[in-house]
Amino acid sequence: MGAALSLIVRKWVQVFIRYLENSDYLAGMLAMSTMGVARDGVARLFGLVLAWALRNLWVTVRLEEKDADLVLAWLRERPEVNDTSQLLLYSQRVAPQGLLRIYEYEPEIQVTSRLRVERKDGRKQWIWVTRSSDGSSERHLPGATVCFFGSDKSMLEGILESGREIQRRRREKYLTVVQVYDYGKDHGLNWLHPQDKDRKQPGRSISSVVLPRCPLTGLDQAEALMEDAREFLASEMWYTERGIPYRRGYMLYGVPGGGKSSLVMAVASELRLPIYMLQLSSELMSDDTLNSLMQHGMHDPPTILLLEDVDLLHSAVLNRRSTGNAANGGNDEKEQRDETRDDLDKSRGDQDIGDRKRRGGRLTLSGLLNALDGPTATTGRLLFMTTNARERLDPALIRSGRIDFELEFTFAGQEQIERLFARFYSDFRSGDAQGLRIGSGSLPGGGQRSLSWFCLRCFLFSCYWFCWYLLLFVQLLFPVVP
Repeated sequence: MGAALSLIVRKWVQVFIRYLENSDYLAGMLAMSTMGVARDGVARLFGLVLAWALRNLWVTVRLEEKDADLVLAWLRERPEVNDTSQLLLYSQRVAPQGLLRIYEYEPEIQVTSRLRVERKDGRKQWIWVTRSSDGSSERHLPGATVCFFGSDKSMLEGILESGREIQRRRREKYLTVVQVYDYGKDHGLNWLHPQDKDRKQPGRSISSVVLPRCPLTGLDQAEALMEDAREFLASEMWYTERGIPYRRGYMLYGVPGGGKSSLVMAVASELRLPIYMLQLSSELMSDDTLNSLMQHGMHDPPTILLLEDVDLLHSAVLNRRSTGNAANGGNDEKEQRDETRDDLDKSRGDQDIGDRKRRGGRLTLSGLLNALDGPTATTGRLLFMTTNARERLDPALIRSGRIDFELEFTFAGQEQIERLFARFYSDFRSGDAQGLRIGSGSLPGGGQRSLSWFCLRCFLFSCYWFCWYLLLFVQLLFPVVP
């Protein structure tokens, strides 16, 4: 049986070779098929070798926003980056939305920086840093990608540490204020870290905020708050040993324009900490989004989290008992408010409603409280809340333990006015500020004579312009004919 099968195969091969010798078409098809199979095999082998090389010889790290900022800060200090940067332009398909949509392609810019870095052992190594930005809005998308040869990640750790040191040096000169930015449907709300110096504010001294003195300690209230913040930052081990969450909350309330925001800026400047401002009034803000913002994208602690004018940010933080309505009345008002919001959503279109549902719904008081000091809340954070109407806030938001330090801002008193005068008019005589009186009309030293002379000059100046306009009016009524 085996010999017969071998004979049949041999005969078939001989016939096939005879046909190949007599038919160029069949020979060409066989040659092309063989080349195609060989090409696919080589491509598959090359793909396997490339995948192995990328896994073992090439490291690709996708960084989040805060780590990407550290790498970019390090890149800006490298003089060779400007010579090695590359711009890769490409477009992605965008579905038209409405009749006013003209462009069907949205450009996106991918910035790649390639440079050689000296490692700790003295050898040079190539590194690629890539970051994408939206071409239409010129905003960087969150995160960046770092690629380099080798499996040693110590170089990347060194770059991140250098970036942290650079940011610490920059915070000595500039006040960093980070806000929330909508990166679109793919990325949602995320922190927008300032990249340029013109978007950073100069630092502010704590002495520029003049508040009344504490009756017990005699310290300025701003200095007392600063000492409390310094003591908190120096007592992390004390919190850890006793199992207390390492967080501190401050409530600044009082009259508008009293210096609440200025005090927060001064504290951040003195402590060299970045300020993260949360926009709770955004329609895209939900419980999940707020929790994600608190968990990701922020710098390493300590940081300052600022909720400014918290009584106006969102209805969820308002005191439900202070509205003056009973329980049923409050429920009716809530239902009416929800119906009004739903009608507004319907007028905007079904797409906005779908986007809101996709984002996770509305922000609730429970979600806000859990994000601030719930089980998943971050530590090493100084929380500042400012408001003009503390009585409107929900008691759960400002209870003891969540707010550790409250400071009321009132109108300036006599002693505060004297210190403000001495602070901003230091070139005057030191005794001038002691003679100031509210509404008394008396000024120190020769101030009374100076005030009288000033009033006389104003009177003479007014008389001069009155006579000038009167003469002009007379000339218009009775023109002189030559």
